[in-house]
Amino acid sequence: MISTITVNYKTSDYLERMLESFFVFHKPNEVEVIVVENNSGDDLSKIAARFPNVRIIYSNVNLGFAGGCNLGIKSAHGDYIVLINPDIIFTQDSLYKIRDAMEKETDIGIGGVSLKNFDGSQQKCVWHFPTPTDQLALLFKVHHLIPSFQPVSKWRMDDFDYSKDADVDQVMGAFFCIRRSLIDRIGLLDDDFFMWYEEVDYCKRAKDAGFRVHYFSRIEAKHKKGSSFDRVGTLKKQNMFRRSVRRYMKKHFGFVIGSFFILLEPVFWLLSVIASVLKPM
Repeated sequence: MISTITVNYKTSDYLERMLESFFVFHKPNEVEVIVVENNSGDDLSKIAARFPNVRIIYSNVNLGFAGGCNLGIKSAHGDYIVLINPDIIFTQDSLYKIRDAMEKETDIGIGGVSLKNFDGSQQKCVWHFPTPTDQLALLFKVHHLIPSFQPVSKWRMDDFDYSKDADVDQVMGAFFCIRRSLIDRIGLLDDDFFMWYEEVDYCKRAKDAGFRVHYFSRIEAKHKKGSSFDRVGTLKKQNMFRRSVRRYMKKHFGFVIGSFFILLEPVFWLLSVIASVLKPM
């Protein structure tokens, strides 16, 4: 069985459209569909009535993306757990396809797909693991001044060929297929990542445990990108982002590197304030 987990936070309009497209290509009795309402205040009664096969779990606190996913995973029964963002639109039976592909290559622990913008253009959805150099450049906003700055370009894998399947470091969490045996081996997502980098960390842990992370070029879905954050101001988004970067750096590069990012936080905060003035949302 395949289980899908979708975390809703002020995205009920996107969620309804996602489920509409989902059931065009997938049979209700073949997929377990779980939605976690992450204390956003959205009324999901219409969705519950329209899609009776969808199980809605209500959290009484906002657990963040990782925490919301974990709440859903704990009640899921599938051999494959697929994290699906509310702003995904299905254009094919992607869940069946990725399950079948991963059944053939049992050392793949995490699978990602080719995500398209709504106009059909390719979205960037694979990256290298972050390093202190590229994340410092990011937080210092160097990429805004020099868009092709090499460390950031390398991290973003700007030269990646999205037309070909490949093992990669990380795939985007918007469509994130996890093999159950991987969860049994390394556990749940790290919910100390409230938002951002939780899937990066999970891919790193998977590869450290000997599993592959794989991008499937011929399996597709459309993705709006950032639907929850459309309703959050730039300053708050950047604060959450920096918190996740600090967590990742300390966890994977040690106390000294993590402390360096903490010491620079006042500078990063000032730059984020400037960014919020220039781009409030």
